[in-house]
Amino acid sequence: MLFQLPSFLIFFVAFCVLFAFCPKRLRLVFVTLASLFFYAWWYPPYLLLLVGMVVGCWLLLQLIWHDKRWLPVSLVISFMPLVLFKYTDFLLGSVAAMTGLATPRLDWTLPLAVSFVTFSVVSYMVDTAQKPEKTPPRFWPTAVYVTFFPHLIAGPILRAHHILPQLPQLRLDRSAFVPNLALFATGMLKKVLVADPVGAFVDQAYAGHATLSGWEGVAAIFGFAIQIYCDFSAYSDMAIALAGMLGISFPENFRSPYASTSLTEVWRRWHMTLSFWLRDYVFKPLHYRLHKYARHLSIILTMTVSGLWHGAAWTFVLWGLLHGLIMFAESATGYSRYANKVRGWQAGLCVAGTFLIWSFLAVIFRSPNLSVAYDVAIGSFTRGGWSIWAGDATVPVICGIILLALHPVDQVAKIRSVAGRIPALLLVPVLLVLIIGSSVLAAQHPQNFYYFDF
Repeated sequence: MLFQLPSFLIFFVAFCVLFAFCPKRLRLVFVTLASLFFYAWWYPPYLLLLVGMVVGCWLLLQLIWHDKRWLPVSLVISFMPLVLFKYTDFLLGSVAAMTGLATPRLDWTLPLAVSFVTFSVVSYMVDTAQKPEKTPPRFWPTAVYVTFFPHLIAGPILRAHHILPQLPQLRLDRSAFVPNLALFATGMLKKVLVADPVGAFVDQAYAGHATLSGWEGVAAIFGFAIQIYCDFSAYSDMAIALAGMLGISFPENFRSPYASTSLTEVWRRWHMTLSFWLRDYVFKPLHYRLHKYARHLSIILTMTVSGLWHGAAWTFVLWGLLHGLIMFAESATGYSRYANKVRGWQAGLCVAGTFLIWSFLAVIFRSPNLSVAYDVAIGSFTRGGWSIWAGDATVPVICGIILLALHPVDQVAKIRSVAGRIPALLLVPVLLVLIIGSSVLAAQHPQNFYYFDF
């Protein structure tokens, strides 16, 4: 079920009505069942997998709470669905490519949310082993933590110690309705009016990668940077807004990342819940063991893991590795500290250079193989066509200019703050028209959120 479609708006209205009449003692049960229905809308058979992950998480948490020595076994079990569905064919294909052996393939469809659910479950288990609560984890709070529909499909990645204490406050929060409605509308507009049209051009450009002219290549490269930001930050905005309407505070996931002066800073502002997860559960353990021997190796390995998490392909591994190498260079040379301090035109140059590097690396992320990446990032610049403007690139360029102009204020707190200063009687009708109108428009050509594939 896609947030931007009329079916979800109907679902959410029905959810709120039923939730309002639900006895307080049954609210967690109701939210879990509603979240399972939301998930099953995509592909009902995989509902069994999600239920199994919830039950398995709770049972393993009981073992860990009683004896933290169960943690390694529990982590292996928790990663099994992710490895099975996402990486088995990748590993078998890599073996076949290296050895020439004919290896079998599962060819299973990747279940939605398996990566995000796995990361949420793993953090809960590690935190339980390190700082167990006075009482063992309970089933229904665990079920809501794992399946809560606003974040279920594509994050933000939650932490149990942040979400579980809030669950007793689960309610229809009237005081937070208008600011969060504005945040939801912002996400809707970014998805429907920017990400989807720009994405249509990018898809067309990558499909014709072998014949791209110079300006088409430029528009494709920077168009994807605009698309991926507007698409994923839109989902995060809408998820945070939906949770906020229900009295739950989700962590911020984007904070104007394209205003960063270094790649290191980008990852403090981009998909922040993933960055912090990797910092706490990958980088810190690696750094503890490696800092005496290879101080910067931990960041390179962490970013390589990040690349592999994003997709089961060597292009993603290379993308993550290159990010790690650049971040290593920024740290080793002191550039990241310098870029963090500069102001004025020097800061502007750092921001422009960082956005340029990010956009070109994103070509590897977007491409199915390195041959396509070469055609888009290099080949298009050598084919000429610089004297003729590509008409199809006009929309991506205009959308990109508007986005970058508004980018400094595209933050959760700022959007809510602005909405809070406008009278609700004036703002709410406008927001509802924008949301419903965008939803009707999106229904004509439904497009998944880009991160659904991860």
